[in-house]
Amino acid sequence: MKRIATVAFCILPLLLISQTLHAQRSTGGVKGIVSDSLTGERLTLVNVYLPSEGMGAATDANGFYFIGNIPAGTHTVRATLIGYGTVIREITITGGKIVTMNFELTPSIVEMEMVETTAERRIRYDTEISTQPISAAEISVVPKAVEADLFRTIAVLPGVVATSDVSSQFYVRGGGGDQNLIILDGMTIYNPFHALGIFSIFDADAVKEAEILKGGFPAQWGNRLSSVINIRTREGNKKRFSGKLNMSQVAGKALLEGPTPWEGSWMLSVRKSFFDEVLQKFVRQETPFDFYDVIGRMNVATGDAGRLSVHTLFSGDVIQPGSEFDPEYRWNNAAYGMSWFQVLENKYLIETTFSFSNFLGELRPRANTQITPRLSEVNDVYFNGSVTYFRDNGDQYGAGFMFRLPEYHYRFVNSANYERDEVKKNSETGIWFKYKLKQFRPFSLELGIRSDIFSVLSPNSSDAFEPRLGFAWDISPALAFKASYGRVHQRVITITNEDDVVSLFETWIPVPEDEPSQQADHYIVGFDGDIPLVPGLNFNVQGYYKDLKNLVDYNRDKVDAADPDFVRATGRSYGMEFFLEERHPRYYGMVSYTLSYTERQLEDFTYNPRYDRRHNLNIIAGWKPGDGWDVNVRWEYGSGLPFSQIIGFYDRLLFTGLFDGNGYIDETGQPYTMLGPKNSGRLPAYHRLDVSASKAFQFEFIRLVLEASVLNVYDRSNMFYYDRTSGERIDMLPILPTVNLRIEF
Repeated sequence: MKRIATVAFCILPLLLISQTLHAQRSTGGVKGIVSDSLTGERLTLVNVYLPSEGMGAATDANGFYFIGNIPAGTHTVRATLIGYGTVIREITITGGKIVTMNFELTPSIVEMEMVETTAERRIRYDTEISTQPISAAEISVVPKAVEADLFRTIAVLPGVVATSDVSSQFYVRGGGGDQNLIILDGMTIYNPFHALGIFSIFDADAVKEAEILKGGFPAQWGNRLSSVINIRTREGNKKRFSGKLNMSQVAGKALLEGPTPWEGSWMLSVRKSFFDEVLQKFVRQETPFDFYDVIGRMNVATGDAGRLSVHTLFSGDVIQPGSEFDPEYRWNNAAYGMSWFQVLENKYLIETTFSFSNFLGELRPRANTQITPRLSEVNDVYFNGSVTYFRDNGDQYGAGFMFRLPEYHYRFVNSANYERDEVKKNSETGIWFKYKLKQFRPFSLELGIRSDIFSVLSPNSSDAFEPRLGFAWDISPALAFKASYGRVHQRVITITNEDDVVSLFETWIPVPEDEPSQQADHYIVGFDGDIPLVPGLNFNVQGYYKDLKNLVDYNRDKVDAADPDFVRATGRSYGMEFFLEERHPRYYGMVSYTLSYTERQLEDFTYNPRYDRRHNLNIIAGWKPGDGWDVNVRWEYGSGLPFSQIIGFYDRLLFTGLFDGNGYIDETGQPYTMLGPKNSGRLPAYHRLDVSASKAFQFEFIRLVLEASVLNVYDRSNMFYYDRTSGERIDMLPILPTVNLRIEF
C-alpha cells in the first residue's frame, strides 16, 4: 500500500505540470441521452466521439454520456453503435459551460454489398481496468445451451472459470462462487440459478446489458471479494405495444412491452418449464425439473432526462424425483425495487435505489432417513444513493451512501451431528467518496475511499478502510495503459463443501460480529486499445494479483462439538488475461485466453481449489451469411481441474452387532473410499465445439425466427468426476442438438 501511495504522489506533480501547460485553454463539456428512435429505449455502449480532439465517452445503462475538457469552439460529434445508423452533428462549446446534446439512433438494415464499420474501441471506461460490458447482442452470439443465458456468456470472458457443463456457476480470478455480487436493477439476488444451476433465472430476452467488474472496483462497489455482476433489464417500448413468444425443448416464454400514459414504458417477461428430458441429459439422470421466472419493470419520466423505475423479480424451482428415497429441493426468489435517475442543472447526476429481496431454499429428505433437512432464507433490505458532480474541465466528484440490513435464517446438521437452527441479523453500511481527475490529458487518475461505518467502532476497525486507486494513460488514440488497486471486505459466506463435485444446496450465513471480515487486495495493470489496420478490432491485456486474507473455510477435521465448523485460511490468485474482439455489423469475433494460478493455505497446508484452471481459451465467431441468417460457433479449451484422487477402498465396520447381541465378527461393513492429498490430481483437459444457426422470416406484422444449436459437435468425452463409491468415470454432456422457435411482433 505504501508503494502505491508513493507512486500516486509521484504522478500528481507531473499532472500539475501538464495543467500549467494547458492553463490558458478555455474548455467546456457536453452531456446527453442517446435513445432508439423506434422504441424510445435508452441505448447503452453508444460511442459519442469528437474525431478532431480524439476524445469521447460511451453511454451508461441509463443512456447517459458526459465529455469534458473540450476546447471552446465548433466541433463535430459522432454517435455510433453496431446495428444502428451513425449520427453526425455539430456543436459549439463555450468555455466554462456544459452543453446538452441528445441523440436518437435508427436501427440499420445490413446491406450485404456495403457496410459502414466503426473503428473506435469501447471508450466507456477510462480508469476502470477490469470492467467489461455485455450487451444483449453479445449474449445471443454465444451458441445456446438449450437457451441463451447471460451466465454462460460471462463464462467465456478472460478470468472467469466454469467447472462443468451441468452448472452455469462461475468463479472469477480465483474467488469462490459466493464472492460474486449479483445485482438486478439494484436488487440483490442470492440464488440466481435454475435447475441445479444449468442456467440463470435471468431470461436473456429481458436483459438489456450487464457490467462485469472482475477487480479493482471503483469506490461505489464493495461487500464482495471477487466480482460484481450489475444486470440491467430492458426498459420497454415507449412508442408501441410489442412482444416476443418463444418455445424451446425446455420451456415456453413470453415478453411483452409497451408505453405508459406518463411518458414512460413497461416490460414483462414470463418463463415456465414444460419439458425436462433435455435437462435430464445435462445431469445424466432422471430428475424431474419444474421452474418459472417473472421479471417486470415500469418507467415514468421525471423532468429533463429523469426517470423513476419500479422493478420486480420472482422465480421458483422444484426438483422432485420419483423415488421417495431421493430428496426434494425447492428454491424461491422474490425481489422488489425502485430506482430514480435524474440530471440536475446540467452538472449533477443523482441515482438512488431502494429494494427488498427474499431467498428461500429447502432440502426435504422425504423417506430417506440418512439425509437431514436443510433450510436457508435471506431477507434483505437495501438502499443506495449517490451523486456525481461534473466539471466542464472533465473532472468528476462522486459520493454516496448505502445500507443493507439482511436477516439470515438457516437450519442444518453440522459435521458433529448437531442441529443448528438460527436467525441472525446483520448490517452492512458503506459511505464512499471518489475524485476522478481527467483534465490533465492524456492522463486520468481516480482516487477513492470506502468505509463501513459500523466497523469503525467494532473490534475489527481495519475493515473500515478500503482505499481505491485507478490510473490511465492514453499513450495514443489507439492505445492506453491502465493500473488499479483496491481493497474489499466481505461479511457473508455460503456453507458448502469445496470437495463436492456438484453443490446441490448452499446455505447463506453471516460472518460472526466478533470475527474479522474476509479481505482481498487487488493489484492490476494492463493495456487496451485497437488495431487501426483492422477496423473494429480491439484488444485488452491484463496482469493481476489478488491477495486473500481471513477466508472462511469448511472444517473437514471436525470430530466433536468443541471443534469449530469453520477455520480461517489465506490465499492468493494471479495470472495474465488476453482479450481480442472484432465488432462489425456483419460479423463478430472474440478470442479470450487466461493463464491463472490459485492457491489456498490452511494453517501449514497449501492446496489448489477445485476451480484452479491453469489455461482457459475461448474462440467465438459469428456472422450473417445472408438475409435473415445468423451463424455462431464457439470452441473452448480448458486444462485439467484439480481433484482428490481415490487411492483405495476399505470396508468400514459400523459395529451394529454390539447392541443386538450378535457381535461384529460376521459384519461385512460398508465400502468406504480413501482419498489421497487434497486436489493433488488433475482431470484430463476439456474441450468442446458448439454451433448454432438461425433464420428469420419477415411477414407483414410479425417476424418468425427458427434457431437450432448443436452442443459438443464432435462428441468429446469430457470427464466430470470419478464416482467415489464405485470409482467409475462420469463424463459431462454428450452431443446434444436443440431447437427453438421465436415469434416477434
